[in-house]
Amino acid sequence: MSQSVGKLFSYGLFLSLLISSIAVSAPADRRKDQFGQDFGYYLYPIIGEIPGLGTASGFGTSILNIADSDTDFTGYYVRGDFEATGAALLDYHLIPQRLIFDFGYNDYLVAPTAYDRGINSDPDDVIYPKAEGAYLLGQLTLSFDQRRYELFARLLSGRERLHEVLDTDGQAFDGIDTDWDSGRMISLGGSLDLTDDRLDPRRGVRFEFSTRLPRNSEADYSEYFVNDYNLTGYWPMRRWDTVVFNLFHSRAHVTREGLTDYALLRQRRGLDCSQHPPGPAFNACQRTEEKLLTRMIDNNRFGTASSLGGTQRLRAFDNGRFYAGQALFYGVEYRWNLTDEHTPFDIFIAKGVRTGIQLAAFWERGMVANHFGDLWQDGRNSYGIGARLVLSGVIIRFDLAHGEEGVQSQLFITYPWSMFSVDDPG
Repeated sequence: MSQSVGKLFSYGLFLSLLISSIAVSAPADRRKDQFGQDFGYYLYPIIGEIPGLGTASGFGTSILNIADSDTDFTGYYVRGDFEATGAALLDYHLIPQRLIFDFGYNDYLVAPTAYDRGINSDPDDVIYPKAEGAYLLGQLTLSFDQRRYELFARLLSGRERLHEVLDTDGQAFDGIDTDWDSGRMISLGGSLDLTDDRLDPRRGVRFEFSTRLPRNSEADYSEYFVNDYNLTGYWPMRRWDTVVFNLFHSRAHVTREGLTDYALLRQRRGLDCSQHPPGPAFNACQRTEEKLLTRMIDNNRFGTASSLGGTQRLRAFDNGRFYAGQALFYGVEYRWNLTDEHTPFDIFIAKGVRTGIQLAAFWERGMVANHFGDLWQDGRNSYGIGARLVLSGVIIRFDLAHGEEGVQSQLFITYPWSMFSVDDPG
């Protein structure tokens, strides 16, 4: 009982600090024009590390504010533990400063580490589904008042197929469906951004929300909404520094429940373990089948909310490490700005404006469960340090995080605690 009270007290203390930061710092005037027109370009090597996916290297290019406009282009090509290629046209104004269009393409070949549901899932009990896919993403954004108030509609359409699924020992499962599976996802949402800058905020508050609409699926599988809410407060410290508080909640709402009868689901979606003679292979197949079907039943009953772990939240854990019907996260980060500048540079392969160099220290806590009341029973912590290079139009971030399952490092773009990122574009 005292442990639960302690957890609730820590959450209440965090929430009071977040509310205090909002009251002190919002609303804030914009520090600069949110539709900047400073031309810049970057041709850069990529040495990326994404927890749960591995490392990869390649190159990327970005062109900012093309032809005296707010429109950007970016593309990348990486190969290594995972493969990915992508390109995007961002901030194309159909109606100047009012209706904005984004469009992108990505393809990939990855073998992520996949865990069971729940906060107490065994970190050593994993599988490695090797998947190939490609998708197109389009978004329309209705924007007002220097991007303070926005509504968006996003469509993600693509296809994916499994090459194989490996167990912990690297053995491939039999009977895996390797046919292409096409689908689309529609998300609706918006933001209230009362900070002093969208890219590099130092004071104010930002609230974001989105709803992923149910996808048409086979009768055996449920259809459900996923609602995400993201509240971030920025509290200025000293001359240039900022304390950042983040609170995130994700919840799945099942609208049509799929099959939850174990025997029938085993008959339709099982691994056909009878093809193995009695022995170790047969027993391993049955154990795997039981976990697979139990996971399907939980997903059909409760849905699956946005996961925790990876580049955005609980950075000490693999991408998608913790997931269930609901997720709750809160964290605090101190951003120490070593410089506050507007320094143009031109070094042949890169041209733009450097606006700052930053160090950071952070602490995070996340919980997942199928019911909201169960979120408080247990959670995971992540803490660490980071360094960032703030350029016009992009943040380059390196973080080193420690948690119960070890240390993770990552080199990534954008600040953490984003609603959407290139490794999870839904």
